[in-house]
Amino acid sequence: MPHHWAGLGNGDFMFGRQRHVRTFAIALTALVLPATALATQASAEPLPPPSIRLIAGSDSAVIHLYPKGRYEVHLPVFVAADGGSFEVWHQRATYDDPVTTSQVVRDANGDIIDTLPIADLPEQTMSGGLPAFMTTELAKRNGTPLKDVTRAFCPNSWQPERIDDSGPIVPTFPFFCWSSPFTRGMVLGIDEGWSTQARTTLGQNLKIDPGTYQLSVSIAEPYRTAFGISAENAEVSVPVIAIEENGRLSRRQAARTTTAPEAQTERTSAPIGTPPDSALPDLEALPAYGIRIDNKQRSGRSFMSFGATAWNAGPGPLVVEGFRDPAESTMDAFQYFYENGDPVSKLPAGQLAYDNRDGHDHWHFRDFAAYSLLNSNMTKVLDSGKEAFCLAPTDPIDLTINGAEWRPWLTDLGTACGQEGSLWIREVLEAGWGDTYAQYRPGQSFEITNLPNGTYYIRVLANPDNVLLEGSSTNNEALRMVKVHGKPGERWVEVPPYGLIDSEGADCGYFC
Repeated sequence: MPHHWAGLGNGDFMFGRQRHVRTFAIALTALVLPATALATQASAEPLPPPSIRLIAGSDSAVIHLYPKGRYEVHLPVFVAADGGSFEVWHQRATYDDPVTTSQVVRDANGDIIDTLPIADLPEQTMSGGLPAFMTTELAKRNGTPLKDVTRAFCPNSWQPERIDDSGPIVPTFPFFCWSSPFTRGMVLGIDEGWSTQARTTLGQNLKIDPGTYQLSVSIAEPYRTAFGISAENAEVSVPVIAIEENGRLSRRQAARTTTAPEAQTERTSAPIGTPPDSALPDLEALPAYGIRIDNKQRSGRSFMSFGATAWNAGPGPLVVEGFRDPAESTMDAFQYFYENGDPVSKLPAGQLAYDNRDGHDHWHFRDFAAYSLLNSNMTKVLDSGKEAFCLAPTDPIDLTINGAEWRPWLTDLGTACGQEGSLWIREVLEAGWGDTYAQYRPGQSFEITNLPNGTYYIRVLANPDNVLLEGSSTNNEALRMVKVHGKPGERWVEVPPYGLIDSEGADCGYFC
């Protein structure tokens, strides 16, 4: 169940040849580059073409064993661009010709500067990406192989992840590897600073005993040679523990005897620094609504639930990105500031943590809002346990303000709450939009079982620890009066209108 309660979140034919024969590539470059560019290229040693590398999202893995050989492997492995954007074209000149494969190299402006036809690969087709590309192998701890599966790889992921902010803000390659029978050109690729998750399953059935093993993922040799992939970048290997469904072995027994993956080298396109005021978001808290009392008949306990919204009054979008070192369980968060669609600077913004509770199972940003119940003297009597968020535009609040985004779902700068093994998260709240959460879960709603009858105030506080940089903090607090009545086990609440708005009436929305 989602935790939000509202609005839910090719070119000319090339002849094949070996990559290491550079003379043809240089001659081809001479045909398409102006003389000034040729002079520059001749005076400098040419850079190697972009390549790819494997990254393990964890330094250990778990295999869950189920009856009849069924299993689940939890080892996120990512294929990342290395040394620039990695781009491959499949082409055929006519329907009588086989598919040929070329690597395309572009300059900083996106113009093609080199095209490297590649031979001696497994037979290529237009669909499915790169065949026989990657092998997943399970072995005993002493190295004895038990099972291996070789699979194709599609670089064009529908859910790519950033490894740093050196590349484009959003991916530029297609998000699919399928094609028509009559497709004549197909583009595959991974942008600089981005990665694609690879499949790491071991086939249909896996019959092994519980215990510890070694799980390896490696790129096949023809591709290593073709794309200049070094040995250290072509394979990842981690210890893995296999546990039965009944939990006979604990995940805490997972072996961690290998060296943790090296932290990724930070390459930044947005400098650390304070942005101009025109790039700042402005978080504003709105009054609580949809306020209800849930009386538990068996236990006699009573809980006050409510909905709460914080919105971005602009003019800049609120953008928080997290990057995780594979050896760490949290992500370092940064707030990014945009002008005219481009990031101009960034600042540290705390951390993101993975929430594995039922109904969550994604990464949360902890410093977006806080909720409290105050008495009539404005003294806090209760806190909501809600402390983590995955930002998304759930409610339009004011689409007439400067910088408001009318169609936030079509900007491509969208929220990605991720999976447990994710390396990167981006959470976004565009100007003009609010993010609404319902505090009805245990620990999030207010328990009022022993609360005296009387007048109270639900306080919604945006940016409670001032982790986020915003245009103003004077509008970060909103209070909503509530009057608690009744006897234990039969509590009820009276909610006066807020100005002219009776949010608890016939138009109260989700909570009616």
